[in-house]
Parts: sequence; C-alpha cells; structure tokens
Amino acid sequence: MKKVFTNDRFFLAVTLCAVIGCAAYLLSLLSLSLTDYFVTQIPTLIRALCVIFLYSSYKKHSKNVMKGLMGALLMVQLITAISTLSALYQPGEGIFAGIYLAVSLLLFINHFIINSDHHSKPGMIKLNQYLCVAYLLDIVAWNILWIVADQSVLNIICCFFDVIYIVGMASSIVCVESRLDAYRIEREAKGYVAK
Repeated sequence: MKKVFTNDRFFLAVTLCAVIGCAAYLLSLLSLSLTDYFVTQIPTLIRALCVIFLYSSYKKHSKNVMKGLMGALLMVQLITAISTLSALYQPGEGIFAGIYLAVSLLLFINHFIINSDHHSKPGMIKLNQYLCVAYLLDIVAWNILWIVADQSVLNIICCFFDVIYIVGMASSIVCVESRLDAYRIEREAKGYVAK
C-alpha cells in the first residue's frame, strides 16, 4: 500500500475526489431539500477547504503548514464523527457511527504520534493506511444502509458523493503522512540523526 499512498497521481486524484465529491454532496443535499440539515454541514465545507490547502502546501513543500492542516482536518473530522452519534435514524446505524468515531479518533491520535519527533514511524504509517481502508468499508456499508432505506435517485447520488468525499479526504491525509515518513526514512538512510 505504501506505493499507492506515495504516488503523486493518487494524491491528486484523492484530493479531487474530496473537493469535487464534497461540492456534489452538498449540492445533492440541497436538491433533497434538506436545508435544515445543510447548515450542519459547515464542517464538511471546512474539511474540503483544508484538503485544498493541504495539497497546496504539499506542492510548496511547507511541512509545518501541512502538519497543522492535517491536525485541523482530523479535529474537524473527529467532531463530525462525535456529532453523528446524535443523528442516527436507521436501525444498525450505531455500529457504523461507532466505527466511524473509532477510526477518526485513531487517525487523530496517530497523527500526533507520527509527528511527535523527527524519526520515521513506518508501523504507524501502515496503521494509518489500514485505517483508511476501514474508513472506506465503513462509509460504503453505512451508505448502502441509507440506499436500502431510501432508493430515490437523489438519495443514491447523495450517498455516492458522501463516500467519494470522505474517502478522498481520509486518503489525502494518509498520503501526506506517508510522504513525510518516506522523507524521514530517506534522511535516516543518509545518516541523519534526529534529536
């Protein structure tokens, strides 16, 4: 999985998925006339903006900005995961919401473990990559539950873009973490000793 998450094209693709998926998701919510629910989606918009700036800071090699943006993005994600616990409507949703919260919390904590010093942490990076796959499976299953409950075309479109933007967002974080760790591994191979 390391080659996937350190690939430039994959990183651009997941960034586009996060941003375009977010815009399409928000538009589909408006189409479903969920204007009351739309206001609660401001964190979704914030996450999309963070992903845009994260990609931009990566292109500019601004490592400290990237780390800060990842922390902000993961905090908004964690808050969103917590808030979903108060908006469960379908039977069985609690399981998916619990997994969503657990994965969000683990990604958040792991971000600080990875960036706690200047040493590489390939094991923690691998954990992030597996957590990203867990995100994918959980979000897909959760949206399938919603599609089964409401098989309207607009709901299916909304669920599709929900998966696209959330997985794109999580993957973009893991891409940056994987790239920064690869850089640390290269430095260590050249004899750099971090303090």
